[in-house]
Amino acid sequence: MTRILFTGPSLHGIEPGLLAGFTVRPPAGCGDVLAAAMTGVEAIGLVDGVFDHAPSVWHKEILYALSEGIPVYGAASMGALRGAECAAFGMIGVGRIFEDYASGRRVADADVGVAHAPAEFGYAPLSLALVDVEATLEAVAHALPAASREALLASARRIHFKERTWPDVVALSGLADAAAVEALLERHAVSQKQADALALLARMRADAGKPFAKPNFTLAQSGFFAVLRQRVEERLEDEAETDGA
Repeated sequence: MTRILFTGPSLHGIEPGLLAGFTVRPPAGCGDVLAAAMTGVEAIGLVDGVFDHAPSVWHKEILYALSEGIPVYGAASMGALRGAECAAFGMIGVGRIFEDYASGRRVADADVGVAHAPAEFGYAPLSLALVDVEATLEAVAHALPAASREALLASARRIHFKERTWPDVVALSGLADAAAVEALLERHAVSQKQADALALLARMRADAGKPFAKPNFTLAQSGFFAVLRQRVEERLEDEAETDGA
């Protein structure tokens, strides 16, 4: 059976072989997880999802998949957010970012947000996620004093996620020798999002073939969900007709 992986900027540029065994789909939007679940997949991995320019994945889509006995994993970005929000219903969260949201140490959705290129360019990230800024500053603790790292973090938090880049972070921090600081940060850059997404792949591979304990809850079929399900059914029918043409 198929293992679906919704991803984009978080796994941009990785070795293609690391995605072997997964059907890769673009960042998930409203209806995408439901559509995957309705096709009877083996498992669903949610890494990236839309949330700024289009409706996001509904929690109830994830609950529907879980209620059908389909394990849903989340990490890194939208997956970490939904993983924390749906953990009580059986969604499997993976990685440090998920753990931060689940524990309440992190609360802002924008901490994982990035601007990215379109599908034609592989959803390449065009800005820095705050979680990756924080991970990088931890990695350069040996080379930058605490005061400098605090200034950089403060400037990163002041920049909108769509516009956050190392040059802008360094410039806003007011640190001396900006060129050297920027070079240091880029040389030691750490992507916590990518690390967590790779951990999700490893977890899904490790769990392949294992029985999934169907969560004990009853999914309420609200009117809104019924409308979404009808739209998804029509979409799947259209896709089937197109494939068969």
